[in-house]
Amino acid sequence: MRIKKEIVVIDWIKRNPYEGDFIKLTLSSDQRRILRGKRKSDCNQELHLQLPREGKLSDGDTLLTNQKSLFVKIIAQKENLIEITSKTNLELTKVAYHLGNRHVEIEMNENILLTKSDYIIEEMLKNFEVSLIKVEKKFFPEIGAFHHEKESLN
Repeated sequence: MRIKKEIVVIDWIKRNPYEGDFIKLTLSSDQRRILRGKRKSDCNQELHLQLPREGKLSDGDTLLTNQKSLFVKIIAQKENLIEITSKTNLELTKVAYHLGNRHVEIEMNENILLTKSDYIIEEMLKNFEVSLIKVEKKFFPEIGAFHHEKESLN
């Protein structure tokens, strides 16, 4: 689909529309944090992101554009990751502590940690009793402690 008028992406949509055209935009975990600027869609269409400053782009989000019945669908890109497992939760906790101490992004799952593939980190992880497997997956790192939404106490 080729559109001549500039496509400006302006907001999130809570529910998927039943009608309209969709442009796919595949982004890495780093790119999903940036809410403003120019991007190229999967079909090489130029998009201009002008989203509200709060929030982040998530896999499956549908975005509203300045053109009637044209929407953007966010797809999380597969990335080269290291899957970290251990026989003990204590060892995984130690690894998570040391990665966090180095400001390394991690995704935490039950008995598994994931981080971006990096030879320096792989060398560090050899000091722990963990297994490392290189995988290609969509990456959803934990957000920083200062960015968690606070729940109402009422």
